[in-house]
Amino acid sequence: MVRILIALRGAIARNQLARGSRWALWAVVIFGLAAAGGTVALGISHGSDARGSLDRVSAVLLLWFGGQLAQAAMNGGDQALRPELLALLPLNRRRLAWALLAVGLADPALVTVAVAYAAVIAVAAGLGPAAVTAAVAGVAGLTGLTSVAATVAGGTLGPGSRRGRDLGTMVTALAISFLALAATLLPGLLSALQTGRWPGFAGVLRALPSGWPGDAADAARRGQWLLMTAALLGPVALAALIAAAWPRILRRRMTLSGGAAHHAERRTRRLLPATPVGAVAGKEVRLWLRDPVRVTCLLIAVIVGVGAALIPRLATGHSQLLPFAGPLTVVIAGAVATNLYGNDGTSLWLTVVTPRAAAADVRGRQLAWLLLVAPFAVTETVALTAWSGQHALWPWAAGLLIALLGGAAGLAALGSVIAVQPLDDGGNPTPTWSLKVHLSLYAVCLTAAPAAALLTAGTASHDTALAWAGVAVAALTGAGCGMFLGRAAIRRLQARQVAVLRLLAA
Repeated sequence: MVRILIALRGAIARNQLARGSRWALWAVVIFGLAAAGGTVALGISHGSDARGSLDRVSAVLLLWFGGQLAQAAMNGGDQALRPELLALLPLNRRRLAWALLAVGLADPALVTVAVAYAAVIAVAAGLGPAAVTAAVAGVAGLTGLTSVAATVAGGTLGPGSRRGRDLGTMVTALAISFLALAATLLPGLLSALQTGRWPGFAGVLRALPSGWPGDAADAARRGQWLLMTAALLGPVALAALIAAAWPRILRRRMTLSGGAAHHAERRTRRLLPATPVGAVAGKEVRLWLRDPVRVTCLLIAVIVGVGAALIPRLATGHSQLLPFAGPLTVVIAGAVATNLYGNDGTSLWLTVVTPRAAAADVRGRQLAWLLLVAPFAVTETVALTAWSGQHALWPWAAGLLIALLGGAAGLAALGSVIAVQPLDDGGNPTPTWSLKVHLSLYAVCLTAAPAAALLTAGTASHDTALAWAGVAVAALTGAGCGMFLGRAAIRRLQARQVAVLRLLAA
């Protein structure tokens, strides 16, 4: 059964690749290998303190381990071989569960993860043959645990009931936000671990599964054979526990994935105008709150925006970043909104067949995004700036927020009709979708460049009036971006809506 399932997955993957973009796949592969190579280089260039070097490698391995689980949770498991495809076949569920775990071990992406995990071996290379042997065994065990945990995470948080989708959305958003924040703080964190300045955090890393290969290598170096054996058997035991629960999880996934959701009709007071723009805005607000992909993106924007400002305040007492939490939230929320038509799929045909609907559709989407993001961003900015006590940064906080709100609203509309990226067959983002979002982060930031220039000049010259003039410029550029970029989006949608619909229907 394992051999047949691997062949089936390969055939499905080849068919998906034939219909997709090869350069995007190669870009992801090259980026993954480069990141894995960088992790190995971190292990090669270790410091004189072996335990500190192992701790900092364990911190990076935690990002790789968490990234695999987050990706599996977001994608709902293997994209090419979903359990739902096998639900109607007369297969023993327990045998199928074990077969899918074995297929997960043959995932080509696991090779990249194993290369990254080899950073522990690179550190152990200077600690003696026993440490190298323990590191190799520990890396093998951690790789197997990663495969098993990712398979079960994808099956647990995959398509199912509304409550299951909401749980999956929350877990995925938290995992991705954690990875983003950790990557931002990684250089300082690695330096602290190497020098032993954070012994408590180092102890937590050693207790987590990603730290067990390093624990085994260090124990072998010290001759602590009992501790080495426990560190090597830990991933195997944990993988066995997770695998034991997998048949039951798979059975629930295959029987409840098509369960009907309960929809309750509620009468709510109309808050939006009874116009085409108001109708589109109302529809878009509901989509933002119900679509798992959109909700995940909004949660990431909120968590990363707040977390990037709060973590330095809680860890070191520095408050300089608190006023910029709101603008950062707007940047991320604007970037993830630059592919709205690709996210919606073939529902665009409603706009295509309705005469003169393009203008209302674009303006309604802009209004909906502002209604969702602006109130929270403004509240966040005012509250955190007041808490920070950095009164000189009020012009910066207000100016960047105003400029970015207008710029992001305009770019969200225009970006959604440029290089439209459809979701995959499972309704999940593709690598090219992620690439577009990352490029949009820089584009959204550029919309605040004129205001930032005046704010910088005012701060450098200690001219408060010039700094507040930057806020006025921010209001002009924000309104201009929202209006003129939205108008450009309307013209492009009117000219290319049929072509976009064909792309989404392909």
